[in-house]
Amino acid sequence: MFASEDYTEAHDNGKRWGCGESGVYETWTDNIGKLFLGYQREHGRCMGHVYVDQIDKPVKVGWVFRKRRKFSDCNETYLAETWVTLYSTMPERTVKYNYHTL
Repeated sequence: MFASEDYTEAHDNGKRWGCGESGVYETWTDNIGKLFLGYQREHGRCMGHVYVDQIDKPVKVGWVFRKRRKFSDCNETYLAETWVTLYSTMPERTVKYNYHTL
């Protein structure tokens, strides 16, 4: 099983700022229950699910976790959200280049 993590900073006004991503990596176990508990310990309370749209209906593919964290350069805190997406196989990424000369 594979996973990726997208990190955001959530604000009380409903805005979110992207703070980076982990890229896709192989998980330490294929047991979804153990993965969930591990992510929950690391990233805080589960706030919902990550979905992808399908023709019939949306499909759950991961979780959204939230935890209050401290900024590294001051004593203020922020709500950190981590969006974890699970994959059964390593996703393929195709990049097409357009070689036009200017």
